[in-house]
Amino acid sequence: MRNRGAWWRAAALLLAGVLLLSGLALAGCQRKEAAEVPKELVIGFVPSVEAEKIPEKVAPLAEMLSKELGIPVKHFTSANFAGLVEAMGAKKVDVGWLNPLGYVLARDTHGVEVILKSVRRGSVSYKAQIVVRADSGINKLADLKGKKFGFVDPGSTSGYLFPAAHLKKNNMNPEKDFSEVVFLGGHDKVITAVYNGDVDAGATFADARARVEKTFPDVMQKVRILEYTGDIPNDTVSVRKGLDPAFVEQVKQALIKIASSEEGKRIFFDLYQWDGVAEAKDSDFDIIRETAKLMNLDIKKELGGG
Repeated sequence: MRNRGAWWRAAALLLAGVLLLSGLALAGCQRKEAAEVPKELVIGFVPSVEAEKIPEKVAPLAEMLSKELGIPVKHFTSANFAGLVEAMGAKKVDVGWLNPLGYVLARDTHGVEVILKSVRRGSVSYKAQIVVRADSGINKLADLKGKKFGFVDPGSTSGYLFPAAHLKKNNMNPEKDFSEVVFLGGHDKVITAVYNGDVDAGATFADARARVEKTFPDVMQKVRILEYTGDIPNDTVSVRKGLDPAFVEQVKQALIKIASSEEGKRIFFDLYQWDGVAEAKDSDFDIIRETAKLMNLDIKKELGGG
């Protein structure tokens, strides 16, 4: 019996040792994953212009970033934000230029971290607007009942999500209160449709009328802003899960430096009409989550992810 007891004590000590070593090995793997520094950086984009133009627009940024980081920088182009989110989740893209909806999806499904947000016209946020023809006789939201309304796209933050939520908060049902709802595919197309009287009202970012002013010089007089929504956070620069925090900070500081240079300003504006970048944190985008929940929005589906 004493031998059996000694054997059990020895076995227990051996098992404890194995578990300890396994725990240390697992912790080591976790530390290694958390401290990952890529030998080359892949940056990802969704085109705001023709996809074939992305390489020439991104190439100067990749070159500048490569010089700052001391490693090669390549770029990846996705047809939609859901595709870019999945690429970041699969570690095929290290740094992604994501819109607010795309960032929220990436954060909540893959642990992606926001590091910067865009600055446009000196602001880190913007508003959506509801517009009507100046001669429409529509003077308040309630006057829109029974009218034909034009949105941009179900996946558009300012061309659908926030204006629809604004209507809902003001006792308007975007699905039932209009005679017809159409999705026109572009902010400029919504303004044009309102201008031409093809729809009675529409939703765009503020102030999308400037996009068609060359074609319609009197658009500012013919198309009137009925109401604005609340603030919408600007687009993001976000990093995938698992990168070394010191490396992430290096990437962030490099982008801040680039965005403050004359060449960098030109590159960012050419890509997405950004004037610069600013610090960002996850809670900045809680309003996106709240609004999507209010509208029962399937973010992945609306971003093109099925």
